[in-house]
Amino acid sequence: MNQALSQIMPVLPEAVLLCCTVLSIMAGVCAAPSKAKKTADGAVFAGLMAAFCLLFLIKTPDAPFAAAGVTLKRILTGSAVAVLAFGADWLKYKKYERFEFAPLVGFSTAGMMLAVGADNFLMQFLGLELAFFPLLFLTAYKRQGERSTAAGAKLAIVTLLGSGVYLFGVSVVYACSGTVDFAALAAMDKSRVLPVLLWGGAFVAAGLFTKAGVAPFHLWLSDVFEGAPSPVTAMFALTARLSVLGALAVLLSGPFADLAGYARPVLETAAVLSVFAGGAGAVVQTNVKRLIACTAVAMNGTALAALSVSAAGTFLFSAAVDTVLLAGLCAVMLSLRVGDELIEETRILAGQGRAKPVRGALFSLIFLGAAGAPPFAGFLARFDVYRAAAAAGSTPFCLLLVFGAMPLMYVYLRLIRQMYAAAAKDELSPAPAPMKAVIVLSAAVSSLMFAAAGF
Repeated sequence: MNQALSQIMPVLPEAVLLCCTVLSIMAGVCAAPSKAKKTADGAVFAGLMAAFCLLFLIKTPDAPFAAAGVTLKRILTGSAVAVLAFGADWLKYKKYERFEFAPLVGFSTAGMMLAVGADNFLMQFLGLELAFFPLLFLTAYKRQGERSTAAGAKLAIVTLLGSGVYLFGVSVVYACSGTVDFAALAAMDKSRVLPVLLWGGAFVAAGLFTKAGVAPFHLWLSDVFEGAPSPVTAMFALTARLSVLGALAVLLSGPFADLAGYARPVLETAAVLSVFAGGAGAVVQTNVKRLIACTAVAMNGTALAALSVSAAGTFLFSAAVDTVLLAGLCAVMLSLRVGDELIEETRILAGQGRAKPVRGALFSLIFLGAAGAPPFAGFLARFDVYRAAAAAGSTPFCLLLVFGAMPLMYVYLRLIRQMYAAAAKDELSPAPAPMKAVIVLSAAVSSLMFAAAGF
């Protein structure tokens, strides 16, 4: 009995979440129309909380990146709870009474957890598809909105393209190795099939880069972020990108760990391109959603920089900090309401620091953290990456990352100046409770983490 429990324990959180999500669909169908949405939301929320608690009962593996995978699952489930809260408030605000939103979030989160914890290519692929297929429906959730349906169509094309490239790479790897199991790949002698194996690994990485929005495969990200419903934009920023980067970390630490010398130049190039592309793109943005997309691209670059030097702790710390800061940015985005209208343009921030000093201070702390300005949390995460890169002997790479981060810092400092330099033209409505809680938490982490770290 104990042996059976120990074997099923690694996938028990995902199984519980999937069961609760299936039950939420049944509850939504069978319950009275007035209670269907609330019942479905409750079932998925219960599944997420149960999965989150079960993850703390799992024995942490000894391998650094495997241990990081368990922590990434905790971050994913916690972020999914925030997305569910955002979605419940947004659906009420927009007067959408359909109950499908929560089950789709539940299925997608379960797929992300499977992708992060997979031990072979087939399970990883199924996890990624289970994660992104519900996102297609969530992105096009506003069926009468042109932007939402267009974003859904673009995401469908990108998802199919990324999956096709990934599968082609897996087929090449299988053809030259005869296995798709990560442990078997890690143990095999790759010298005889090295050129073909590198070719297959390059396609696998390209497929994952496409799904995560890593430069130069990031051009779809801003359009999808802008067109998707606001809570779905938050889900892309908080969970979707993190799950793909976690899947990439599993590959680099397991089956392809002995190919780190070949992977490092690719990861460093993609990291520098992402940091520069995200910062440069952010400079010209006037839409909050597109600005968050550019910020996510730049943060992808920071995560890849940690992976390039095989720093599991640095990658995990950077992922956790970036997720908290992105959650704060998404909560700010969802709180920019004037009457019955949700404003997506950055112009609405003008004067808000002077009109509402407390709200302006909280927004500023989140912006400073996302910008990576010292001594806030974003700077601490980036400094950890720079230190790891410098310790690995990549000083030019480290300097490129530092210079690439400057445009993004300029953008957020400009937003802070905009909040205090002009008079407010519109009065923002009070922030709903879920957004207010996340904004306070994100601002607190941004301002207090540096002091807690002992600097």
